[in-house]
Amino acid sequence: MIIGALIGVGVLVQIAIGESGFAAGSLQLVHAAIGILGIFVVGAYLAVGRVSRVVTALTAVVLLVTLTQVVMGMGLMRWVELGIGLRALEESHRGTAYILFILGLVVSVVAAIQRRKAEKKP
Repeated sequence: MIIGALIGVGVLVQIAIGESGFAAGSLQLVHAAIGILGIFVVGAYLAVGRVSRVVTALTAVVLLVTLTQVVMGMGLMRWVELGIGLRALEESHRGTAYILFILGLVVSVVAAIQRRKAEKKP
């Protein structure tokens, strides 16, 4: 539960840094570090948060999207060459951040429903 909340806060902080423009400026390395740390936090949630197969599958999707987001960020920082124009890469990175936020909400809701179902069983 705490790891899930940490992921949610992390995504919101990342979106705020990105939308403010600081991700391309003074907070670029902080933004990158939070993103890379996010891979490990989501991985930990996947490892310990075994509520149900559905939640595990959804969390695996979140991990995949997080990895994709980090790779796109590395492309924007020109740490890796992705063969995509910077404008398209920036728009994809921004859109994926919101997809990640929505996926996080979905995982949280499904996990809460699954926990309640498990508590009701005798």
